Amino acid sequence: MANTHQPRRGRINISSVVVLGLGRFGASLSEELTCHGVEVLGVDADPKVVQSCSDFLTDAAVGDTTDRETLIQLGVHEVDTVVLGIGSHLESSVLTASNLVDLGVKDIWAKADSDAHGKILTQVGADHVVRPERDTGRRIAHLLGGRFEEFAQFDEHYGMIKLAPPTILLGWPLDTDRLWERYKVRAISVRHPGDTWVPLSSGDYLSKDDQIIVAGDPEKLEMFANK
Repeated sequence: MANTHQPRRGRINISSVVVLGLGRFGASLSEELTCHGVEVLGVDADPKVVQSCSDFLTDAAVGDTTDRETLIQLGVHEVDTVVLGIGSHLESSVLTASNLVDLGVKDIWAKADSDAHGKILTQVGADHVVRPERDTGRRIAHLLGGRFEEFAQFDEHYGMIKLAPPTILLGWPLDTDRLWERYKVRAISVRHPGDTWVPLSSGDYLSKDDQIIVAGDPEKLEMFANK
C-alpha cells in the first residue's frame, strides 16, 4: 500500500517510524510525521481504519499487534522507533508493549488513557508514556478564559502562551527585565500584522494588533494575561 505522499514541511530527522493503532491519536501522529518527510508504517486490526489512513501513510497493514509473529512478519523489530497508539484497550496495549520489548525495539512510545495504564506500560518497559487526552484537557482549560490564543505546557511550572499584548505593554518601550521582576514572565517573540515571528527585545514597541509569545509559570501567565 505504498503511496507517493510528499512532505510539505521541514523534515523531522527520523528515518522511519512504525505506528501501531490508527485511532485519532495514531492517525494524526502518522499524518504529521509523513508531512515532515518521515516514512511511516501504520498497523491496525480494523481493515476500514487502515484503508482510511492509507492515503497519507508510507505503508499500511492490517494486523493483530498482540501477536508477536505478526510484528516480526511486518518487520517491526527492525525499526528503532515504534509508537503504540492503542489506548482504550488496556490488555491489547500491554500485550503489544510486551511484544515490542521482547523484540528489542530501541525506542517505544506508548499512549496511556490513565495514570494506572501509564504505570503498567512503564513497568513493562515502554521508554516514553504519553497522555494526549490529559494534556489536551490542560491546554483547553487555559484557552477557555479567552485571553490566550494558544497554550503549551512543558513542565508543571513552565509553559508558553500566545496572545495579544496586554494593555500594560502598550504605549511605551518594552522592558523585559522589569517584566520579569514584576510579573515573573519572559516576553519571547512577536509577530506584527502580516509579518513573521521575530525575537522580542527591550526597547521594542508593541501594538494591540500584534501577537506575542510569553513564557513562565502557568499561574503567573494567567495573572499577566489579565493585566
